[in-house]
Amino acid sequence: MLNRKTSLKNIMVSIAPPVISIGLAMLVGALLLLFTGQDPLEAFKTLFWGAFGSTNRIAETLVKATPLMIMALGTSIAFKSQLWNIGGDGQFTLGTVFAMLVALNFSALPAPILLPLSFLAAFLGGALWGGLAGVFRAKFNANEVITTLMLNYVAVYLLGWLVRGPMIDPNGHGFPQTPLIQESLKLPILLSGTRLHFGIIIAVFIIFAGYVFWRSTIGFRIKLMGEGHHVARYSGIKISKTIVLIMFISSGLAGVAGWTEVFGIHYRLLDDINSGYGMLAIVVALLGNLNPLGIGISSFFFAALIVGGSTMQRMVGVPFSLVSVIEGLVIIFVISRVVYTQWRDRHANRTFNPGFSHQSTGGGH
Repeated sequence: MLNRKTSLKNIMVSIAPPVISIGLAMLVGALLLLFTGQDPLEAFKTLFWGAFGSTNRIAETLVKATPLMIMALGTSIAFKSQLWNIGGDGQFTLGTVFAMLVALNFSALPAPILLPLSFLAAFLGGALWGGLAGVFRAKFNANEVITTLMLNYVAVYLLGWLVRGPMIDPNGHGFPQTPLIQESLKLPILLSGTRLHFGIIIAVFIIFAGYVFWRSTIGFRIKLMGEGHHVARYSGIKISKTIVLIMFISSGLAGVAGWTEVFGIHYRLLDDINSGYGMLAIVVALLGNLNPLGIGISSFFFAALIVGGSTMQRMVGVPFSLVSVIEGLVIIFVISRVVYTQWRDRHANRTFNPGFSHQSTGGGH
């Protein structure tokens, strides 16, 4: 009974931060609409209807949430260990490239072998790209924010060259794209008449696997890294190897997110295959408090914003930029919560520090 209450409490703690941040962001968004002469109730009703108003719309929201869930979970793994992996876009892109290279060059293999092989290739592509930044950090103390950001640009230009050169579709009339994957490699559609594919099942499985991961030996090592690398070192953890491992896993999940997008939606590589999922995944991870369940909820929220925002613009005339405003407000509230928590913890430490309390009392009299 006690364990059940503890589990329920942990779930509520995981859910509360994203729900509060979302509520505050929507409230400020409503005030902004009022100031501009728009009806916030009508706008948000249309946004909600656009995301959930029919089976097709719900399916599309889930489609958008799929890569966000996977990438944000990978981001949370790095962030929890105080490694700031912001290279999700590049890792996503390299995952799609590796997966497509396997799919096109080993097309003679049967689909039950080739599809899992392409999945592993996508993980490996993202993992190697992010692992490279991990090596730079571990061996040369290079700032991973800078290296992962720079590698994003390299990945974009690499993809552009590939889809215009070695991997271009010979029957594509010169468009920057690869040939389509074979029909048997396309992820199964779960709901006829929609784009909802098997990738959402994989994403949900990965979210649940996240709970198991944090209770594993590797998860424990990552948590120790988050307490400070000096703490991890004193606990006998090999810092350099763990940094590379964390970046490898985190980035590999970004590659898997790319795999779901290509094999579930586009069925080919395109010049603009990545629509900024990497940066949005960072917001999703922070909003979800770096917790798997919170990430699942926040992924669904941002996917609904994207899908419903388009409908809101068409039907009510509210610019889609309002969605970006709400995303920015969410970031502000998330950061504010982090800053407040840190201030509260420091204040609590001072309150319970006898030396500090004695000094304060003496100074006051």
